Amino acid sequence: MQLLRYILLGLLQGITEFLPISSSAHLVAAGAFLGVHGPPLFMEVCLHFGTLAAVLLVFRREIGRLVTDAVKGTAFLMRRTPWEEVLRRAPLFGMAVAIVIGTVPAAAAGLLFRDAIQAVFEGDVQLCGLLMMVTGLILLASRYAPQGSATTIGPFRGLAVGIAQAVALLPGISRSGSTIVAGYFVGLEREFAARFSFLLSVPAVAGAMVLELRRYVLAGSAASAQGVGGAGANTPGLIGGALAAAVAGTICLVLLLKIVQKGKLHWFAAYCMPVGALLVAFGARA
Repeated sequence: MQLLRYILLGLLQGITEFLPISSSAHLVAAGAFLGVHGPPLFMEVCLHFGTLAAVLLVFRREIGRLVTDAVKGTAFLMRRTPWEEVLRRAPLFGMAVAIVIGTVPAAAAGLLFRDAIQAVFEGDVQLCGLLMMVTGLILLASRYAPQGSATTIGPFRGLAVGIAQAVALLPGISRSGSTIVAGYFVGLEREFAARFSFLLSVPAVAGAMVLELRRYVLAGSAASAQGVGGAGANTPGLIGGALAAAVAGTICLVLLLKIVQKGKLHWFAAYCMPVGALLVAFGARA
């Protein structure tokens, strides 16, 4: 039964991670309803690992070119090659730099405010509902964003989108929704804004996964030394949830890219606002 619960959470994660309706708010609410116990933040990161696999699959060719140009561009800079020449010979190097810069805000916020974020993940359904309604407002704002045409991204735009990603560490704020809309407002072409949003998620999720895995293993070692159940007690469930998230995430990622192309991102506000209000009402009664 516990394994089934984690798989259901993985499916929920895969569906809600890429559709801009806040996977984290749904996971907090579902965790409360389904009674899944364990380290909540580590569970969240494991499920994000499943959707990370979806990003790597869908964008595998672009990621390959990005890594290649990042290495080439770094080598050119070390040889003191002019910036314009670096970008000519390694066209995606500018995006690689923007991803590095854009990752800094979320990394800093995660390290500085981890305990506060953990507290929200431990079941503050009412706050998640309020923040989900904020996501609805963000999505509505996408209707009024200028029609950008930029298909390249520099440090300033990368930082702006990265700040939006840091804010989305709070359960209820959609990472995909906030970063894509931020991309709109800094002048990025719509589909390019979506693609950059998901590429930006790769180092953030991978880094969080490594840090939480280290804490998880250390906690398990300490528990085993004391003769009590280790932190790995729910490992089968976490693996099953991650696999379910990967499959559902791949499907929903492809779907969202098509929705963004049609300029219909704001449609999801019609879901976020009432569901957020219901979570607020549920949290008030709990």
